[in-house]
Amino acid sequence: MSLARVTTAVTAALLAVVAVATPASASTAPDTWPQGESLSTLEVLAIFGGGTLLLFVVIWGLAAAWNAKAQHHVVASPVNRDALEAEGTPHHSELPATEDPAKH
Repeated sequence: MSLARVTTAVTAALLAVVAVATPASASTAPDTWPQGESLSTLEVLAIFGGGTLLLFVVIWGLAAAWNAKAQHHVVASPVNRDALEAEGTPHHSELPATEDPAKH
């Protein structure tokens, strides 16, 4: 991927975030409404940091479960090839020898 494509994608993503977040920065409560207690810095960090961490753990757990469920292809090495043949487990045969490039 070229630098121009990466720069374009990153710029578009950042502009989308700014465009979506702009209305949220406006004050939505009228001055006549009573103002409740504000959250401390520690509470704000716990809410946003904890939520982010929880989301990360959930996504990681789903990816780990998906990976554990997947059937991975294991290539038979020369060391255990005889054992696999004795068990009747199929394995891939040797690749055919390629032609010498000097002949061309």
